[in-house]
Amino acid sequence: MASWKEQDEVSVINMADFASALEKVDCTAPTLSMIFSRPELFVEAQKSWEWINGGEKNSVIMFANHRYCGEDKAGAPFRVTGIKFDDKQLTAYAIVEEIANLETVIPDGELVVDSIADIDEPIEEAPKDDLEQADASKVSKRQTVSITPSISLNKDFNNKNIFSIGSGNNYLKLDCTTCGSRGKINIKLYTRIRWFSVQESYVEFRAQEVRAFVNLKLHGKGSRNSKNHKVLFPITAYGFQIPGIATLRLAADIGIGYDASLLGEGQVTWGATAMLTNPSVMRQCFKGCNHINSGWQITTQQVQPAGSGSLMARISAHTFITPKAEARIFSSGYEVGIALLAPKFDGTALVAANSDGGICAHPKAILGVDIDVKVGLQCYVYAGPNYQSPNWQRTLYERMWTLYDECFILARKP
Repeated sequence: MASWKEQDEVSVINMADFASALEKVDCTAPTLSMIFSRPELFVEAQKSWEWINGGEKNSVIMFANHRYCGEDKAGAPFRVTGIKFDDKQLTAYAIVEEIANLETVIPDGELVVDSIADIDEPIEEAPKDDLEQADASKVSKRQTVSITPSISLNKDFNNKNIFSIGSGNNYLKLDCTTCGSRGKINIKLYTRIRWFSVQESYVEFRAQEVRAFVNLKLHGKGSRNSKNHKVLFPITAYGFQIPGIATLRLAADIGIGYDASLLGEGQVTWGATAMLTNPSVMRQCFKGCNHINSGWQITTQQVQPAGSGSLMARISAHTFITPKAEARIFSSGYEVGIALLAPKFDGTALVAANSDGGICAHPKAILGVDIDVKVGLQCYVYAGPNYQSPNWQRTLYERMWTLYDECFILARKP
């Protein structure tokens, strides 16, 4: 779990990272006891902490961030000099000394934060289509060196109304009929310090088996338009604090952005599945390192469009996945996020009906949808309140190509 390179390297165990795995804690020196709630979590703790008994060169600090520790010990730092395990009681006994001054133990080296990873949520399959399904067995387990939590993107938002405006003879609605996302994004914070100043620091985003599938229905009557974005799944994945040293908050939003209009009466449906290059990696360097950018391209598969009524529709919509990290190391504050807009649609659709035929230039076609829509990906690094109003941004990849450019016959005369 930890790689010891120098004598002055420090590893930090933050009890808050695995608080849900503990049934009871006694935060009293010189022996701090932790009773685990399940055998598999206890076994993982044994594997994760076996290096603690490795010798005097290992400098280990534990922060007792647990409700059982009481207010007087909340967040208290301890130096860990050894650890024992009771297999029958599922209990770990850490041999500890209370630390009065953190400056005496972190003068130099890498700040390595060690957390017990939960058993990883498997990557689920998207609904069946013509694309090869993701193989969950190829997904590596999350890392726990430095800070590397994982954000699961296994979310469905089927039959979800995105917006609804107006009523009666003048209204417009946009619905997700079959929509969702799959995969996960690992986010890593690394910091190297020397005499309480940051020498090197970065946040790294690594997307694994990420895909989004979207089938949208625009329907209404009259003349209406609407533009906005809607967060469907706000995720706070990780909160972390080492008092006086570092704080970190990781979050992600999944939702739909749109700019749509309709003239006439009826409905039109369209969609696509978008798969991101696997893996896709972006490292945003804050100090003493280089940016890294690889992947962040997509392949797509269209969903057959459909329609009814008689209307002209303007279609502009995208699924957004926006993981973001906010960190403070000593007095330096950082924030960075990735805006992944895929699939992103832009174009028009004309739904027409004629009982005499002639739709789509076919003599027997009585209903059809003439649709001209591009699909693509926009991906950029940003800082700011949200992905639509960034203080700054840097493009990682952006491309649009034709998804539909034809007239689809939906009904014919006998």
